[in-house]
Amino acid sequence: MPYAEPLSRKEIEDRLAELPGWELSEDGTALARTYRLDHLPAAILLLHIAGIQAELNHHADLTLGYNTLAVSLTTHAAGAQLTAKDFDLATRIQAAAEAHQAA
Repeated sequence: MPYAEPLSRKEIEDRLAELPGWELSEDGTALARTYRLDHLPAAILLLHIAGIQAELNHHADLTLGYNTLAVSLTTHAAGAQLTAKDFDLATRIQAAAEAHQAA
């Protein structure tokens, strides 16, 4: 049984509509969002996301900047395609970011 099944284009579009501020990569294989907040709160949000990732056993690419935290999601085990796991993680990250008052 595969790790996760890739979503159809329609499923991706429907689920993306529920995640304001998130975008598809140009090739449609990743979800991305950059949050803006002060450096220390960004680092704390990164740690919060690390805990969520461990809980879900699914991991994002995270890039911490001076006042940004960039998040990129794809399912490598599904051939670098988007799966429900990516959207589940994005939804949890979105909730955490809102709790940290990230824009």
